[in-house]
Amino acid sequence: MLKGQNITLRPVREADLARLRELDLDLDSRGDYWPLGIMSEVAYRDDFARSGFWGENFGRLVMIDAGDEIIGEIMYFKTVPYMEEFEIGYRLFGKQHWGKGATTEALQLLTRYLFDSKNINRIRLCIDVENAGSLKVAQKGGYKHEGTMHGCMFHRGRHHDMELYAITRGDIPLA
Repeated sequence: MLKGQNITLRPVREADLARLRELDLDLDSRGDYWPLGIMSEVAYRDDFARSGFWGENFGRLVMIDAGDEIIGEIMYFKTVPYMEEFEIGYRLFGKQHWGKGATTEALQLLTRYLFDSKNINRIRLCIDVENAGSLKVAQKGGYKHEGTMHGCMFHRGRHHDMELYAITRGDIPLA
């Protein structure tokens, strides 16, 4: 587990599956920017049974608050085979958790963990240009703006521009 001041990140447990599946199927809980794809129940359970949603090139952690409630999730995944980088994605399960610093803390915890445990030099975030909250998380998390990717993501019936933020191993302070 990765412990911060206000949240803990931990791998998904089998006991979490029903609740996480319910949240995944509730498209309204995804907010305006999380992808709308739905995985079948069989594929969802098979993926968990095979990997526990954790592996060398992909990992999914839940965000736990001080009251031991699952308030969100954060994940990493390999971008393309020829780059030594991961991408991180994150979301909170409900507006009641917004603006409290949980996502920024989760991003910082996972960023440090990945640089400490993986042979990568770079982590990136791809954020919808309209997602002001996530853009703040990236900046507070120490990520630097690298550019705009025009029309690269199809979501909710239209193509969206995405802001590319990244951090390299040399950008984070030594612990």
